[in-house]
Amino acid sequence: MYKNVYVIGVFDLFHKGHVEFLKKAKILGERLIVAVNGDDMVASYKRKPFHSEHDRLEIIKSCKYVDEAFIIREYDNKEYIEKYNIDAIVHGDDWEIESYMRQICVTKEYLKSRNAEIVLVSYTSGISTSCLIKQIKENKDCHNKSVQLPTIFQVNENIIDQIPLFLKQNNISFNNILVVSGSTSSYKYAEIILNSIKSDSYIVHRNDLNTIEALQEYCLTKKVDLLIGVGGGSILDVVKRVSLLTNIENLLVPTIIANDGLVSPISVIKDINDQTLSLPGRTPFGVVVDINIIRNAPTKFLQSAAGDILSNISATNDWVLSSINNGEPINDLAYMLSRSAAFALIHHESKDIKNRNFLKQIVYCQINSGLAMALAGTSRPCSGSEHLISHAIDFNNLSENTLHGYQVGSISIFCLYLQKKLDAKCINYAQELNIPLAFHQLDGKIADQLSLIYETSFKMRPGRFTVLDTCKGMRFEDLYNEFLFFLERFKIYDSSFQFS
Repeated sequence: MYKNVYVIGVFDLFHKGHVEFLKKAKILGERLIVAVNGDDMVASYKRKPFHSEHDRLEIIKSCKYVDEAFIIREYDNKEYIEKYNIDAIVHGDDWEIESYMRQICVTKEYLKSRNAEIVLVSYTSGISTSCLIKQIKENKDCHNKSVQLPTIFQVNENIIDQIPLFLKQNNISFNNILVVSGSTSSYKYAEIILNSIKSDSYIVHRNDLNTIEALQEYCLTKKVDLLIGVGGGSILDVVKRVSLLTNIENLLVPTIIANDGLVSPISVIKDINDQTLSLPGRTPFGVVVDINIIRNAPTKFLQSAAGDILSNISATNDWVLSSINNGEPINDLAYMLSRSAAFALIHHESKDIKNRNFLKQIVYCQINSGLAMALAGTSRPCSGSEHLISHAIDFNNLSENTLHGYQVGSISIFCLYLQKKLDAKCINYAQELNIPLAFHQLDGKIADQLSLIYETSFKMRPGRFTVLDTCKGMRFEDLYNEFLFFLERFKIYDSSFQFS
């Protein structure tokens, strides 16, 4: 049992889920200290709260589980962790630990020096502030979840200048369009759009909170009613974030495809300390992917996007495993979308990432993966044991120069082996894409830290049951060594790598 438990939150439209969360936090320790996010802070990354910060503070203070509460107006929580001698920081399990540490501006080294740790607890299902707001607006049952899907979805060659046609075909018109891009290669493509449709240009240089605020103010001042984002993930995340904050539709034109985040309602943004935040964004109403542009992107990004798809198979296997062992519900449509996306690529006749048809299939599959997660309301369809290991590797800084999709693709081969689901098709697919079958080859630092990676993986998403849970009590190095023997036995992988 902990002594001083710490919780940070908005607690707007206080509901049963908040009560259950605070109850679970209180059970963990002797005292529960709650930091209530201030109004300006919340408005900078979410929306202006319905209740003022003082009202929200009084509500929290009146809760019987709370021993002390105060208003916090900054992301950095170290002052309060030290002031209250905190030894447990509690949050909901919708966050991954590494991401949440960045959000509150602490590091694992700092927490270790304070003898403190982050504990994730499950949220009460079926109720949230966002769901309440939507229910009030639409007068619909909160359990009947709706998912915003793109109205315009075009994937083809030489179509970047056809956005006016796509809008006309859907009887959609806008009065004040703003094309947002970077200042280098993405601006070259933005100019094509600017020449094809009446619009203004806006250049962003960073994906940080200051950029968000500046673009938000510009859009409101100029009365923009459509944002067209042109560029890589950083630029598109800025557009999705501002689109949500200003209630303006967005249409995305990616110049790089590297993972399944394109249509997800998440924006990855840098805070004032240059730390990464995962914030809500607005799902695009339109996506226009010009295959010629994507084909000209660096090969490593295409390779990463293709490799990322392998994780759908191991992730959905873990989902079924959790359903069998823990009764976790499975969204059938999300499950099928995720797996069909993966198998469509694995069984494709060509694995040449510059091939037109294969490249189009990669895009389709990444879009379907994003939709699968939106339907499920969780990353479960595309994130399982392979992602836990990948996050553990990143958490311990063991693979600093590897793209995410490439990394999880390699780890998926090992996880499929643990699940007893590894077949020749998956192996051949990875080999044709030059993805290592043995993930220790991703970085020289990994081989000596397998035990650390395994132990850390359970801290990345506590409560997410995967095949790794069935390996508890076993020596992880032995499991990995058996995997290497399996590859060598079938002459799939030639290595002298051995454990002591």
